[in-house]
Amino acid sequence: MPVAPSKVPNGPSGLLTYPKRFLDYCRDPLAYLTRIARQYGDVVLLQSFGMPFYMLNHPDQIEEVLRHKHRSFKKDFYIISLRPLLGNGLLSSDGEEWRRQRAMAQPAFQAKQIRQYASTMVDYTQRLTASWQPGQARDIHQEMMRLTAQIVTKTLFDAEMTDAEGDIGHDLEAAMTFYANPLSMWPAWRHVPTPTNLRFRTTLRRLNAVIYRLIQERRSSGTQGRGDLLSRLLEAEDEAGQKMSDTELRDQLMTLFLAGHETTALTLSYTFFLLAQSPEVEAKLQAELDLVLCGRTPTIDDVPELPYAEWVIKESMRLYPPAWTIGREALEDCEIGDYPIKKGTQVLMSQWVVHRDPRFWSEPDRFNPDRWGEEKTKSLPRCAYFPFGDGPRICVGNSFAMMEAILILATIAQRNKLELVPGQRLRLVPSVTMRPRDGIKMIVRERTGSQTAIESAVAAKPVEFAGT
Repeated sequence: MPVAPSKVPNGPSGLLTYPKRFLDYCRDPLAYLTRIARQYGDVVLLQSFGMPFYMLNHPDQIEEVLRHKHRSFKKDFYIISLRPLLGNGLLSSDGEEWRRQRAMAQPAFQAKQIRQYASTMVDYTQRLTASWQPGQARDIHQEMMRLTAQIVTKTLFDAEMTDAEGDIGHDLEAAMTFYANPLSMWPAWRHVPTPTNLRFRTTLRRLNAVIYRLIQERRSSGTQGRGDLLSRLLEAEDEAGQKMSDTELRDQLMTLFLAGHETTALTLSYTFFLLAQSPEVEAKLQAELDLVLCGRTPTIDDVPELPYAEWVIKESMRLYPPAWTIGREALEDCEIGDYPIKKGTQVLMSQWVVHRDPRFWSEPDRFNPDRWGEEKTKSLPRCAYFPFGDGPRICVGNSFAMMEAILILATIAQRNKLELVPGQRLRLVPSVTMRPRDGIKMIVRERTGSQTAIESAVAAKPVEFAGT
C-alpha cells in the first residue's frame, strides 16, 4: 500500500536548538521523553546526529511494530552497540539467525523445565536473609544483585558462585556502567584509547575468559544428568541437526546472565522501595503470605496461590520497568499509525512513558497493585503494559523471571520488614537498564505485629506514592 510521503509527525525541531535538546536528554532521559510525548502526541519525530527517530507513544502503534509488522523491523542502533558485550545472542541477533537461536533456546524455558529452579531460588534467598541482622542498614539493590547473580550462576552453569564466577556479576556491572555514557553507542568512540574504554576492554576480556572456561569444562565433563541451562543449550540442535558453537554459547550465556541477573534484581529492588512507602500494600501482601504459607517455606506450587504478590511485582514493573525503552530499525518502507516510516528510520518505544500515561492508567504515579484485579486494567490495549516486550521477540525468560521475583519476594517479606533509611532520594540512571544511581539503603527489621492488625489493614485503600 503506498504511503503519503508528505505526512510527517510533529516533534522538536531547529538546528540551533538541537544542542540544548541533546543536553536535556542526557541530563534526564526519562523526563525529556515524557515531556515530548505529552507535548507532541502519539508519534514524535526526533533527530539525533542527523539520524531520524520516531518515538511511538500509543499501545496500538507499539503493537504494530512488535507484533503485526515485526518482520519489517530489526534491532535498533543502540542494541547493535551492545554487541561487543552481548555478541550476537537472542537480544541482538535478527532474521533467520535469531529464529534459529530462539527455536534452540525455547525448550530450556518451558514451564516443566523452569519449575526445577524454584527450590534453588528459595534456598539462596534464605541463605541471604540468614546473614541479615535486625537493625542493619543494607543496600537492597546490591543485595538483590548478588542474590540473583548467585541464582543465575547456579541455574545457568550448575555452579556455586566462587570468587571466579562472582567476577561475572561484578564485571557485568562495570560493563553496564560503561554503556551509561551515550558516547558508548558510537563504534568510532569505543576505539579511542580513553581510560574508560580501556577498562571496558579489560572487563570484556575477563568476562569472556570465565564464560569460555565454563563452556569448556562442561564440554569435558558432559551434560548427562545436569539440569542447568548451559547443559540444555549444549544439547540443543537446530533443524539441520547442528549444535551451538562456543561463540554462540558464549553470546547466549552472556545475554541470559544479563536478563536473569540484572533485570530481576532491579525489579525486586524497586518493589521493596515501593513497599516501604506503602504500609497498607505491605500489610495486604503479608496477610496473603500468612494465609497461603502458614509460616512454611514457599514452593513452586504456591506461586499460583499468591496473586497479590504477583500484582505487587507487576505494579513495580509498571512504575519502574527495568527495561525502560525498546528500539527497532525499519528494514523497509512501511506505515505505522498512518505515518510513513522509511527504511533505516530508528523507532523508539518507552515503557517508562507508556506505563505512566494517564490515558491508560488512572492515577498513573500511584503504587496500586489492586489495579491488576480491576476489569478496566484487564481491558487495556495490549501494549499499554510491555515490561518484557511483545510479539515473537518477547523475552524468552519472562516466566522464569516472574517466578523468581515472586518466590524471592515471598521468602523475604514473609519474615522481614525493610524500611527506607531516612533522607535518601531515588535517582535513576537510564542506561541499558534503569538503575538506582546511589543504590537503595534499607534497614532490616524482623517482622512483628498481630494477625488482627494485619487483617485490619487489608481493607485499607492504597496510599499515594511518595515519589522519587
